[in-house]
Amino acid sequence: MEMELIFLTAFIMEIIFCAIPGALTAEALRRGVQGGFRPALMVQIGAIIGDTLWVFIALFGLAFLFEGVLMQLGLGILGGSFMLYLAWSAFKEARKGGLPEERGGGSRGDCLTGAIISIGNPFQAAFWLGIGATTISLMAPEPQLMHYVVFMLGFEAAAVAWCFLFAYVVSVGRRFVTPRAFQLIEVVCGIFLTYLSVSLMWSTLQSTGLI
Repeated sequence: MEMELIFLTAFIMEIIFCAIPGALTAEALRRGVQGGFRPALMVQIGAIIGDTLWVFIALFGLAFLFEGVLMQLGLGILGGSFMLYLAWSAFKEARKGGLPEERGGGSRGDCLTGAIISIGNPFQAAFWLGIGATTISLMAPEPQLMHYVVFMLGFEAAAVAWCFLFAYVVSVGRRFVTPRAFQLIEVVCGIFLTYLSVSLMWSTLQSTGLI
């Protein structure tokens, strides 16, 4: 029963984590409206790769590797700068007007985008270290390797389920998107990505004591 509870808890936590609007959601939505199911899915899969890395780092005691000021600052600047680039891309598409041209299935670029968005957020490790590791300890006072493995499996199962569901919803909804609605989506995503970029870099500067 203990293992089942850990799996279910990890599953629910990841669903909630994915459902919170963020840079990944905005970019997956943008690319999904442009290209359909596969681009949206590939962005999400890339994020799973990045999220898995952070979860592994947090749960297996490797967070100390990223506690250095230079490492945190580098990741924060990388993530923030990349979000600004994505925001610029969104505004550029909005300025063109009309519906986007159909493009082929998702590429490695879509997957890489999702991975960079996730890996470029230095606060991911803090989130999972503060919540994930604590959650396991509450359910298993003396956690063993299997407890962490089961938690990871619950996390991965939820992440995969979410990325397919999200990509499907976007691919269906894009059929009803008008040229004006597409422009609005791009502008809103661009503004949101700009806000997240500035917020990430500001938080990074504060956490590293530079301001």
